[in-house]
Amino acid sequence: MSSPDSVPSIDIGSTYGALLIGVYFAIFFQGILTVQAYIYYDSFPDDSRGMKVLVAIVWLFDFVHLVLICQTEYHYLVTNWGNQQALLETTIPLDLHLILLTLASLTCQAFFLNRVWKFSRNLFMTAFLGAACLSTGIIDIVIATQTVRGKSVETILSHIFQAEVIAVFTVGAAADMAIAMILVWYLRREMSSFERIKSLVTRLIQYTIATGLVTSLLALGCLVAYVLSLDSLIFLAMHFSLGRMYTNALLATLNSRRTMRARLALQPEIRWTATSGMPSAPQFAAQPEVTQDFAMKSVDEQETSKSSQGGFDSVEAMRLHSTV
Repeated sequence: MSSPDSVPSIDIGSTYGALLIGVYFAIFFQGILTVQAYIYYDSFPDDSRGMKVLVAIVWLFDFVHLVLICQTEYHYLVTNWGNQQALLETTIPLDLHLILLTLASLTCQAFFLNRVWKFSRNLFMTAFLGAACLSTGIIDIVIATQTVRGKSVETILSHIFQAEVIAVFTVGAAADMAIAMILVWYLRREMSSFERIKSLVTRLIQYTIATGLVTSLLALGCLVAYVLSLDSLIFLAMHFSLGRMYTNALLATLNSRRTMRARLALQPEIRWTATSGMPSAPQFAAQPEVTQDFAMKSVDEQETSKSSQGGFDSVEAMRLHSTV
């Protein structure tokens, strides 16, 4: 082991201490993701096999990522406790965690881009947003390979990849916000004069804004920490949870259909009947079963006979939300 005088000093609190806190938050969000995955499989057994596999894949990406960052902290703070030289060298799990995070993020972004395509049918816009998302993933993978070759924490702390890191956070935040705003714009076009449909579309807009904001704000937070705290790993600790923001946003979107179904089934159908010598009176019919297609058939039967074209479009928008 090298003598303490020959080894450059490093601030444990703002580097590996910050990473330890980042691991704690990653564990917390992994727990939320696991609960959401359980709710999804329990609530939507009739979803397509492809959608079920997608949920399993993103959960697995995040779980493997969690194992890598936990092993990293164990290496630095337990196995090599007091070894100053070890603190200056990166580990393979620390270098590879970025690839797992990138895979989870790109998978979720592809899901939301698919929604953009289904709503807009605009190939150029979808391709442009897809290229922006893919470019950030490629830069992340390049940075990961360079840190593997460098084998030094100084590769991260020296900000050799400053331009690339700033581009990843900036473009990623902008792409997420653009996807959310585009979806909101198309949803607002489907507003109907009928209160039930209007309420559901409004709720969809709220979900879309929330899922887009959470990833964008965290990416911007990572950017601010990276620029303002040059000699720390606070930005990396925050980055540990970025992939889980994407996967939790995806599961929250899928599970939101459960709430939408409940709202659709809230009001029973009313039919008016007349008897001999008696005025007509309302008769509450049995509520039809809410099916996997988001109860659109029930809504169509109640509303389409008197709806405008906007009403038809709103129903179609909610059907798209339930099937993507």
